[in-house]
Amino acid sequence: MPGSGPVRREREAAARAPRLFAAVPLPGPLRRELFAASGAIARLLPASVFRRVPPGNLHLTLRFFGPEGGPVERGRIAARLRERLETGCPGPLSLKTAEVSAFGSLRRARIVWVGLVEDGVPEGEPGRLLPLQREVETVARDLGLAPETRLFVPHVTLGRLRVPSRLAAGDLSAARSPAPDAAWSSAFTVREFGLFASFLGPGGPVYERLERFSLTRD
Repeated sequence: MPGSGPVRREREAAARAPRLFAAVPLPGPLRRELFAASGAIARLLPASVFRRVPPGNLHLTLRFFGPEGGPVERGRIAARLRERLETGCPGPLSLKTAEVSAFGSLRRARIVWVGLVEDGVPEGEPGRLLPLQREVETVARDLGLAPETRLFVPHVTLGRLRVPSRLAAGDLSAARSPAPDAAWSSAFTVREFGLFASFLGPGGPVYERLERFSLTRD
């Protein structure tokens, strides 16, 4: 078929290109506890159904930009983010974990996640996290990307199910560490976020932080 060669090569190049995203990293103790929680959930499911996210990959995604290429270029994204933060920096965030839940409903769960909320911010108030996410979203639109139509739900993905499965709310809640001094129960301060690249390797995606963006006002 005419043109099939070039088209195929373009698709192969796109598949090899790193996928860029902006995200908030998590403290080490919290990542370890979240990974332990995903292990507890994995024990409730048939073998090989639940693919856990490695502790080093646990993060809060602010915006997914897509495979690098064209307008999705790390230098352009970083420059635009710094420009936005010069006038729209919300300041450091104080976050803590919330409920463990699933996308796709508990009857046909596809992704298991734990929510994040701002500590000390009343429900219904914007706080600082939502304005930060909106600044990142504005950068994506300025670069020509389609607007994100899904509601921003601050969360950390614990794992993905290869086959939609039934989960019980009680089992998900029980995965949380009951210790009162656990990282689950403690708020943590976020003073920066990053631009990351995801490379697909033999063992799954490998993340590399490309840029850091301070949330501390001078």
